[in-house]
Amino acid sequence: MSIREFAAHLGVHERLVSKWEAGGDRVHPRPVNQAALDTCLARSDDVERGRFAALTADAPVSGPGGHTAVRGSYSNDAELLALIDSGAVRGEGSAAISERDLIMAAAHEASDHAGRAEATNIGASTLEQLDADVTRIANDYVHTPPMPMMVEMLRVRRRVYRLLEGHQRPSDTSHLYLLAGSLSGLLANASTDLGYLDAAGEQIRAAWAYGEICGHNGLRAWARGMHALIEYWSERPHRALALAQSGQQYADSATAAVRLHNIEARIWSKIGSAADTERCIRAAAAASEGPATDSLHDEVGGVFGFAEAKASYYAGATYIHLGLAEPALAATERTIELYRSGPARQRSYGAEALARVDSAAAHLINGSLDGAAEALSPVLELAEDKRIAQLEERLTGVRRRICAPTYRGVAQARSLDEQIEEFCGSTPTRSLPPGAG
Repeated sequence: MSIREFAAHLGVHERLVSKWEAGGDRVHPRPVNQAALDTCLARSDDVERGRFAALTADAPVSGPGGHTAVRGSYSNDAELLALIDSGAVRGEGSAAISERDLIMAAAHEASDHAGRAEATNIGASTLEQLDADVTRIANDYVHTPPMPMMVEMLRVRRRVYRLLEGHQRPSDTSHLYLLAGSLSGLLANASTDLGYLDAAGEQIRAAWAYGEICGHNGLRAWARGMHALIEYWSERPHRALALAQSGQQYADSATAAVRLHNIEARIWSKIGSAADTERCIRAAAAASEGPATDSLHDEVGGVFGFAEAKASYYAGATYIHLGLAEPALAATERTIELYRSGPARQRSYGAEALARVDSAAAHLINGSLDGAAEALSPVLELAEDKRIAQLEERLTGVRRRICAPTYRGVAQARSLDEQIEEFCGSTPTRSLPPGAG
């Protein structure tokens, strides 16, 4: 069909049809003429249809409120949005798209995305159960052998990992990372008790990473302190110091700050700096006046807590490093009494046993073999599955003191040394290859 035939059919001048064909932003058929054009084009042959293809691409159609838009070369929302992603659509007249199609595609995309965002693989009851599991494990661990608790830690953490592979609200994802970090910290603690310091280091680095992801200062502070202890037991005291000191920036609670100061004091005493040790002890006393608490140290507690008995145990170990028998005896006796008189579920057999070993060392510094034997008696009777790796290291120090010239040839000293040797033969580190601990 020619331009003249189009014009005659529509009742307009042929010059106007020519202008439509030439295109442009200001000259478009009215809606009634566009309808007639569509009918004519549908009847024309393929050649004529190709001739007027530009008209159908750029011709206006009515939109809401009387606005006009243009038709597009797309068949669904996805294709239209792909045009936008490609940069083909930058503003008015830059691509053949319908105003209504654009607005509706944007609306559909918003509702679809919101629907997916609302979908979650975890509910409030699941998070509550996982919180309860972590609290139970952290508190049961202090009075339960490491191996069965480690199995439980791993079971719960694997469940958390599986949930993280799914989809949940951002706040729930953060909560899951806190749980994963807490469980990794517990696994680090258990790994040290079983003598695997390299594995403990790997676990605590993971705990730190999860703390960073969820932005939880309590977890970050606790992980820094635990990592410092791992370095301390690995004979890297200066690295341990840096970790303990860096943890203070995350210590939002009095408990977290006191714990980190006590850890730092213990490390300084091993290095042999009495002045720095005393400074940290004073800082810990000042920090204890702070009213703030955090969810991990103070609400979950257990392994994550730092009660008075634990602080006394750290003090005893610190004074032993400095060779100060009297304050060491006072601190260890205080620890033993607090654990003995406190709730059974809060009685940490590990900390109490280590405090007794430190008490024995203090008695030997004072020349009291009887006092040392009495302090060690409950320790040497511990069940084999509770003979944590740190006990062997501390008892080795006691054996060195027993072998001093003062006790040479004394039958009681020889007997005590033999008992310690037998005890150390059944600690977890006996099953490790050389250097693994």
